Amino acid sequence: MTPLLRVTDLSRSPALEEVSLSVERGEVVCVVGPPGSGKTALMECLAGAADPDSGQVEILGTTVGPGVRRPPGMAVNLRDESPPARMKVAEAVSLFSRLYGTRGLPARLVDLLDLEPLLPKRFSALTEGQRRRAMIGLTLVGNPELVLLDQPTSGLKEGSRQRVEQTISELRTGYGGVCVTLDDLAQAERLADRVVLLRDGQVLAEGSPSRLIRLLGSTFVLRVPPTMRVDRLRDVRVLPCATSTYLYGSRQALEEAIQELSPMSGDRIWSIRPPTLRDAYLTLSAVREPAALES
Repeated sequence: MTPLLRVTDLSRSPALEEVSLSVERGEVVCVVGPPGSGKTALMECLAGAADPDSGQVEILGTTVGPGVRRPPGMAVNLRDESPPARMKVAEAVSLFSRLYGTRGLPARLVDLLDLEPLLPKRFSALTEGQRRRAMIGLTLVGNPELVLLDQPTSGLKEGSRQRVEQTISELRTGYGGVCVTLDDLAQAERLADRVVLLRDGQVLAEGSPSRLIRLLGSTFVLRVPPTMRVDRLRDVRVLPCATSTYLYGSRQALEEAIQELSPMSGDRIWSIRPPTLRDAYLTLSAVREPAALES
């Protein structure tokens, strides 16, 4: 089956370097990385808002490029876009419905995004969370097969973030597929069927969250202060970071590490936990060749 989206060796200096990914029908793919990793540049190339230097983009079976109109079955929500400030949300929904020849948003999505109270309001009167939810609603008015969302939850308060997350989760069944960029690795671990990890405009690794976590080859994690001396620990992988040092190993190895570190830690409360997608990202970022973790 042809993917809804296939990106091959996409480059745009200086933001992207030979990025490849795909989105299959019925899945949520999260492109994750810190600010400056190339996420928004990628979305701009996919939306046609910017031209890549090289590479190929295939959307719904159609190869697109400069001057080529994007297929109507794709919808994109870039983070900062918005209708005119004086336009009411209901007016925007009506306009988009006429443009796409649909009956507007399904009641389920109106409820998920809590749009009913926003319909009579002008966009200039909306909070950032309300505006973002309204824009996601407008993105879905045309019943697209492929939905692209650029950092839809960044900076939102808990309530709005949860509503957007739930909406994204439901899009994999009611629509075709979703590609969403995120800063938050924990959020990607909850939402994604597959994750594409970006760093400095390059794909660091790609796979399901569980597969990427398994690349660590260790079972548990212990976080300690960056000032603590850990160079003498046995059977433990040490990863120094700016605010913490992370220790990876078996539970037994980490329990032995705690015994050795306890005399210099005072009354510190130790916590051994399973690894997360963030641990995978930190470790992959720290090694030159990520494939080495698979051995």
